[in-house]
Amino acid sequence: HSGAANDRIILESKQEESHEKRDRTWRRYTSFCTESGLHHDPFLTRLSEPERELVMRAFLALYRVAHWHQSGSLLGQRPRPVVSSAVRDAASHLAALFRSHFQQSPFHIEGSTQLLPTVRSLLKAFDNADPPPQRQKAITPKFLRKFYQLLTGQTGSVQHPAYTQTADITLGAYFFAMRSCEYTKTARPGRTKRVRLGCIVFRTRTRRVIDHSDPNLLTSAAYVTIVFEDQKNGKKMDARTQRRSGHRFLCPVLRWGSAVRRIIATIPNYTEQTNLCSVLLDGEVLDISNSFVRKLLRHTCELYGGHTTFGFHPHEIGNRSIRSGAAMALFLMDHSPAKIMILGRWSSDAFLVYIRPQVLEWTHNMSCDMIYLDSFLDAANTELVASDDPRTRKRLQQSFNGRNSIVTMPKFHIHH
Repeated sequence: HSGAANDRIILESKQEESHEKRDRTWRRYTSFCTESGLHHDPFLTRLSEPERELVMRAFLALYRVAHWHQSGSLLGQRPRPVVSSAVRDAASHLAALFRSHFQQSPFHIEGSTQLLPTVRSLLKAFDNADPPPQRQKAITPKFLRKFYQLLTGQTGSVQHPAYTQTADITLGAYFFAMRSCEYTKTARPGRTKRVRLGCIVFRTRTRRVIDHSDPNLLTSAAYVTIVFEDQKNGKKMDARTQRRSGHRFLCPVLRWGSAVRRIIATIPNYTEQTNLCSVLLDGEVLDISNSFVRKLLRHTCELYGGHTTFGFHPHEIGNRSIRSGAAMALFLMDHSPAKIMILGRWSSDAFLVYIRPQVLEWTHNMSCDMIYLDSFLDAANTELVASDDPRTRKRLQQSFNGRNSIVTMPKFHIHH
């Protein structure tokens, strides 16, 4: 019953989000109709088919480049056009609104779900005009070590509460593949709730819960659990657990434990509702922002040599690099996409879009395998291996009964 209730909550939250997007699209469309003198006939019932088609193409072209107020009114031109997928979503929402009012979709062939040829061509042109997506590179454990050492004063820099708390929550977020909005303050808060003190649970090896005020927390805790109260994908109260890594500071238990202990020691009148990104500066409790973390990430990269040291430039990393770095580390250690999705709370394998180019770039074991066989007709026949390649011949030489011999792979016959 609880699973069904959770599914219902997720479904309702997604429906609310969809309704909100439709309402926003409708407000923008009605503003467009007002500017074009069509406010008395927003469903374009008085226009011929070619005229309707022309009006809707004009709206999509405007939607791509216009800067809109929250009320839907036009404010001017955007510095950069929105991506084509956003225009497609707007067309989809508007088509649904037309149908909900028993009107024919102005974007589709009548009686069909196929787009009009001219609309399809326009959206395709937007696709072609879009710049290639700039994916943030995945950070590495090597980078995290330098990041932690720099912010905690281990390299001779001045130790500061904001820096040490940033180091703890950033490294802690890495082990849970967290979104930046889950552990830092964002400029535009969304539905995702930040991790607070009451969302962190520590346990011993025997699974006994340890109180946050326990002075032996960092030495006795073997597991740390984070409860994600509300997320972007609609799931609520979603818990994930990590255990000690054994490293002296690259460890989820130590990092979240240190962050919790610092909150207790420095934040006056703290409660379970206190965010883990809270710091006390000049007598005022402030929240660490994602822009502050991004600035420190890029500063660390530049300070320690950038691309020469880490394989990426400072401008190529950001807040998403924490999440993609966690996925990359697990993927390269041959963890299944399903396990990575569970840890990072991905609803699909869409995370592969972010790490796939770097996986291909950083794995150097493909070229040897690509010239291993001279023919694909019979891969079991070792005589077809390139005879002029001493490396491949050596790989096939194996010790068998005390002497070197060619190991022949058994053939697989369909009729068996």
